[in-house]
Amino acid sequence: MRLFDAGSRGREPARVHDGVLTAANAITALRLLGLPVFAWLVVGPGHYLRAFWVLAAVAATDWVDGYVARRFDQVTRIGRLLDPFIDRLLLATAAVCLLAAGLVPWWLALLVVGRDTVLLAGAAVVFHGRPLMAVNRTGKFATACLLAGLPAFLLGHAQWPGAGTAAVAAWVLTGVGVTAYYVAGIRYARQALKVRSG
Repeated sequence: MRLFDAGSRGREPARVHDGVLTAANAITALRLLGLPVFAWLVVGPGHYLRAFWVLAAVAATDWVDGYVARRFDQVTRIGRLLDPFIDRLLLATAAVCLLAAGLVPWWLALLVVGRDTVLLAGAAVVFHGRPLMAVNRTGKFATACLLAGLPAFLLGHAQWPGAGTAAVAAWVLTGVGVTAYYVAGIRYARQALKVRSG
């Protein structure tokens, strides 16, 4: 069973369409709408369990929209741009909100947000804001770990019997995710230099 390319039909790359109004793009838009709800739950009333479930739903639909797009031939140019952008926005929002609530240290939030800030700035300079590289598997693995690890900090600070275990899982998954995140970032930078020089 494919983990990162679930829904692919055969070995040929998926066709990319110019459409906008597709089921896959609608799911992507719903993911975006969940972020302010998550931020309010964490920073406002401090409902960590509810915030966890909102963030978990937003993170899970990252896999769902990709599956729908590939399975039903709905891969679009705007979807390929929006999906990784929302992933970055989701991780940045989660890191900043967890920091604001005092659930993670400042250096961890900086590591999560800093890499994407550098890459986006680099893309603006090298590609005039339009990166030409596809997301690599290391980057997908890193994102998956962070999408699991960061929400786990909420469970680690919530009032329930598994809080201690969740806190350990949060650090392990986030540590692995951040490490892979920077490995992927180095690969993106090397790809960018090759594309630029070519």
